[in-house]
Amino acid sequence: MAKDLQQFLTGIEKERPGSVLHIESEIDPQKYEITALLTLLARKGSEQIVRFANPLNVNGGTGVPFVSNVFATRGLYARAVGLPYDHGGMALVEEFGRKERLSGEIEMAADAPCQQVVHRDNAADLWELPIPRHHQNDVGPYLTMACAMKGLDQEFYDITFTKNWAKSPRKMSVSAHGHHHLARIIAAHEKKDLPTPMIVVLGHHPAFYLSTCCLMPYRNDDYLTAAAFLEEPLRLCPSVTWGDRFLVPADAEIVIEAEVPPGVRETQNPFGEIAGYYQPAMLSPVAEIKAITMKKDAVMQGIFPSNVEHWHLGGIPKEGTAFQSVKRKFPGVKAVHLTPSSCGRFSGVISMEKERDSDPRRAAMMMFPEIEHLKMVTVVDADIDIYNEREVQWAVVTRTHWDKDIEIMRSVQGFRPWMGEAVIIIDATRPSGVDFPEKNEVPAEAIERVLQKNLIP
Repeated sequence: MAKDLQQFLTGIEKERPGSVLHIESEIDPQKYEITALLTLLARKGSEQIVRFANPLNVNGGTGVPFVSNVFATRGLYARAVGLPYDHGGMALVEEFGRKERLSGEIEMAADAPCQQVVHRDNAADLWELPIPRHHQNDVGPYLTMACAMKGLDQEFYDITFTKNWAKSPRKMSVSAHGHHHLARIIAAHEKKDLPTPMIVVLGHHPAFYLSTCCLMPYRNDDYLTAAAFLEEPLRLCPSVTWGDRFLVPADAEIVIEAEVPPGVRETQNPFGEIAGYYQPAMLSPVAEIKAITMKKDAVMQGIFPSNVEHWHLGGIPKEGTAFQSVKRKFPGVKAVHLTPSSCGRFSGVISMEKERDSDPRRAAMMMFPEIEHLKMVTVVDADIDIYNEREVQWAVVTRTHWDKDIEIMRSVQGFRPWMGEAVIIIDATRPSGVDFPEKNEVPAEAIERVLQKNLIP
């Protein structure tokens, strides 16, 4: 059986009973009730996947079931790529780095589960889906999953997470920023005054989505990268609208087929983005809905922006890319992490065994061109657990000499001007040439003995 979202959810729930919270009551995404529930769970420290059985659609009727928090923990990522749940640290990062260098295979599906139900033309109504409003000042309901486009006259597909405001039943915005590959594909079509075919994939196996966050070059065929992450051929089928000129993932839950008309720009936003602030109104392309297809028992997937699964999704794949790059130059590097407290984007931590005092600074400097938007890199010794932010802060305050170990570099980042363009490096490794005290430790053998006695429930 081909991998898909519902197979993954069933497997996780069997492995880890209670890991999926089922909400059977009617809930209204247009009144922020989905994101309100997810917020309350986060405040309690819950990391459960949440499946809403009876969400209302934008029109006020009954929508298809909706699932969120599929990317809520590093353990879920590990399971998605075939690792044990407790391998969410560097084992996961290294597996990402390995998989992104691979190219899988595609196969044409004999069946097309994603087209068991087909709505075309006027029947293709976006507002029949349970599209949430996420934050109080959002301009409207937004889809928050991955879009795919095909290169003009080129055989490659680009898949990118983006947002789409469901502006009307048959029109949505396309948030393709200038640095997105999607923007280049749209521009290539517009030069020839052609519409740009595109799809939005609302639910698939999480490995499919994780592959789309790799920092791959333009013209990489992301369908092949997705197959590598799935560890099986990605099953495709002809689209309803364009036939075999545009192939779609056959095992997706829901696929929206749309076209971006050339030269048309309309406003979108405000929208609560990953940094925790509202993105202001701006002009963006729009897409006209051509068809909506789905499984008979489809479950629509969404991501709560500016929350933990959004941060993990943006951060973990980039950790793999950055680790491979920095490790090649500095073999003493042990781990790289983008912290959830910085939205998985803005603050990175490197642990390393340095050979020279200059190594931490030089390793940190390599991170900035690898990861867009990065504002701060902290380098710690290998004895620090970089996934424990308390330990990292302890290293910063006890091992950093403020007059020597902090470096500010100006005019480096500029995507969000309101955040400033300067970046900072903090060397929180033990200083050389100083009689530095030994770190307190409880004997490891004592820890192991107590574990063996099963004294802790």
